[in-house]
Amino acid sequence: MISLTRFKRYYIWFIAITVSTMFFSCVRNTPPKDYLARVEDTYLTMEDLKFLSILNPDGKVPEAQLQSFINNWIDTEMLSQQALKQDMDKDPYLKSRLENFYKHLLADTYARYDIYKSISISDQEIQTYYEQHHQVFLWEHDAAEVVHYFTTNQDTARQIYNILRSGTPEEKTLLYQRNQPESKIVTYQDVIPELGDVIFNTKAKGVLNVIHSDFGYHVVVVKQRYSAGTYQDINQVRDEIRERLIVSKQKKYYYQVLDSLKGVMDVDINQEVYNKVASSDNPFSN
Repeated sequence: MISLTRFKRYYIWFIAITVSTMFFSCVRNTPPKDYLARVEDTYLTMEDLKFLSILNPDGKVPEAQLQSFINNWIDTEMLSQQALKQDMDKDPYLKSRLENFYKHLLADTYARYDIYKSISISDQEIQTYYEQHHQVFLWEHDAAEVVHYFTTNQDTARQIYNILRSGTPEEKTLLYQRNQPESKIVTYQDVIPELGDVIFNTKAKGVLNVIHSDFGYHVVVVKQRYSAGTYQDINQVRDEIRERLIVSKQKKYYYQVLDSLKGVMDVDINQEVYNKVASSDNPFSN
């Protein structure tokens, strides 16, 4: 369906794809029974994918993301095999970058799963943040909580509209399950003009008439409206506040750990060499 807003891609999948290509593919003469993909004699197996459960807490790998993961693995594996044939893996600069990346990956893993594992956010912390930052959650524009159905067929849109208007509870439940409509709070700026004009040029709630756009046909249910100048309810912003508090605590814990490590580990910056590098136009000329 057409989304009302743009979706964000997760950084986690970039890490997963990069790491799998570098460390988790294997070369075998006999094909493993459970392999997912192959490039020449290199295989991506189910065993190789187990590390995703570390990066993905719920352990699930949605099909669309799995397909993207495999396609990227194949592309990267083909290119890396060609690079190996040209002995690019022996390049000192590449080895240095690889070692540096590996250290960054280790540090990131330690930070995520050792430093941050004990972070928790209480309801009282969320309440306190909401009260202290009330102005942040002011509606600057009129907003509406909507459920958005989309189809490319006008007759189907009319059927959806009729069920939502006068269907039985069972019919409405089945309609929702089949269509999986998008439900969210939007402002006029978040949606295409055809939807914005209909949603915000009326004060009505409930099922709005079928809306036609360049993309297809839309049926929108307005569940609630929020006027500009009013404040969002704490339940509407609870998840946002929790994420803000988690990020804040992560930064705090991160620097606390670094400070504690500096107190027990032998760390030194050679000031003489540092000054030479900093003041020279080309410190590597000799």
